[in-house]
Amino acid sequence: MSDKKGSYRQERANLMAVAKYAGVSAMTVSRVLNQPGKVAEATRKKVQAAVDALGYVPNLAANTLRRERSGVIVALVPTLENSVFSDTVQGISNALEQEGCQLLLGCSSYSPEREEKLVRALLGHRPDGIILTGTLHTAETHKLLESARIPVVEMWDIAADHIDMAVGFDNFAAGHDIASHMISCGYESLGYVATSPEHEIHENRAAKRSKGIYAAVAEAGIGMPARQNVRNPLDIADSGVIAADFVVANPGLDAIICANEIIGVGAIAELQNRGWQIPDQIAVCGIGDANIAALVTPGLTTVQFYGQDIGKRAAELILDRLNGQQAAEGKQDVGFRIVSRASTAEKPS
Repeated sequence: MSDKKGSYRQERANLMAVAKYAGVSAMTVSRVLNQPGKVAEATRKKVQAAVDALGYVPNLAANTLRRERSGVIVALVPTLENSVFSDTVQGISNALEQEGCQLLLGCSSYSPEREEKLVRALLGHRPDGIILTGTLHTAETHKLLESARIPVVEMWDIAADHIDMAVGFDNFAAGHDIASHMISCGYESLGYVATSPEHEIHENRAAKRSKGIYAAVAEAGIGMPARQNVRNPLDIADSGVIAADFVVANPGLDAIICANEIIGVGAIAELQNRGWQIPDQIAVCGIGDANIAALVTPGLTTVQFYGQDIGKRAAELILDRLNGQQAAEGKQDVGFRIVSRASTAEKPS
């Protein structure tokens, strides 16, 4: 969709356009949208086809039509259970508040289909811009965003083919670098405690990190890591039990890489409850550096992401576009860093 960048600032599809497309009056379109039971089925279908084709979203804030802007920016995140996304929302909110704008927030629960429903509903409030998490969206979401013709920022990933603008980091590199760090510490029998393949289908950032881990292991010429999937990567207790059972069932492991810091902290707690010495008997690392990663003992070695900065930059890109400023770089890589703590150590030669 790269040829359509910038088109988000053009005029939105409106009720009159739908009426013209369907070959009916504007009053008929309004009646179909507001009182469908009073309209013949054939007419309803014709109007709905026009709505779908144009990506029209009924205006839920009609008073904003009298103003140039609504002062509202929409942001969608997958969850607020993980503090990194709370930090991201805080960064967005801080930047918007300085410009007198309001944040309208939604949570997609890692579901592209739920994200689509949220996009459709929240566009009805006529926002001035929208911030999405990740680059995996349904075809209908793409159509809705194209029709809305407002600035769009995708965050937490910097895929080559983003919709409009992007702020994030290379997720493949994040997985690759944490695995390379473990290998450089001397760990050669690795296990991977991951999210489910189903989760990775809908959360392609996790899938990219997994690919990065496997690539680093292949480059090092050591055996591919045994893999254990957790049921819910945000359930620290359940994930910890699954990780500990995995370690017990694979006595040859000298380290495990966990798909996020929640799994990693859960693994440390459960393994210690069972009498395991970390990192002497088994080393543990994660991906993501929520506060809990540093508070557990021993502290979790992990990949630190800059969630608040991602949110701040995403909001600033929207605001700059609205103020007529074209960003020098529409794709901003904020990077990441490996944080080494006591859950891992250099293995003696």
